[in-house]
Amino acid sequence: MKKKIPIIIALIAIIAFSVWYGFTEKPHKIYDNNVNTATYAEIGVLEDGKMLLQTLTCEEDTIDALSIKCSPVGNSAQAVVNISVYDTETGELISKGTDTGANVKPRKMHRFAIEPISGVKGKQITVEITETNNSVGNGVSFYYQPQDDGKGIYLENGELRYGVLVITTLTERFDIETSVVMFASIMFIWIFMWFLYRLFK
Repeated sequence: MKKKIPIIIALIAIIAFSVWYGFTEKPHKIYDNNVNTATYAEIGVLEDGKMLLQTLTCEEDTIDALSIKCSPVGNSAQAVVNISVYDTETGELISKGTDTGANVKPRKMHRFAIEPISGVKGKQITVEITETNNSVGNGVSFYYQPQDDGKGIYLENGELRYGVLVITTLTERFDIETSVVMFASIMFIWIFMWFLYRLFK
């Protein structure tokens, strides 16, 4: 029995770690992740009169942040990205958030924190992105997948460009799939090491 105690303790520790690891930000991609990234189009700095609008259907009941592919352009440190989220059906503003160009890394998915949204599973929301305190060639540029029947609209002085913004919704919650995968990975390593130990003992 004494020999089993360390194994039981190890199993409990592994289960506890797997459960802890399962609390994560669950992503839901709006764009097609199977498309070659070389096909992404860069919009450029959102100067006055430019905005991005992306309509999407929520797959989670809550949304805590948005991850968007973007890149700093020129002297972008002082530029401010403004994000507003609306209920598409009613037009009601349900969340907003801001971030500066100083925090944006080149050609990376950047996490934009917004006010938590709840009760939106299955509903359509519209994400509006604008910039302030920027100038021509100095600010933050975003990426999208050009599509004639795209869900997103790039608006520049009344000109529409259709496509899908490279954007992901993030929800802070327990994800059983992540937890199970971590548990299975640790157990695989444990069993493999035990097998090697028995083989060469």
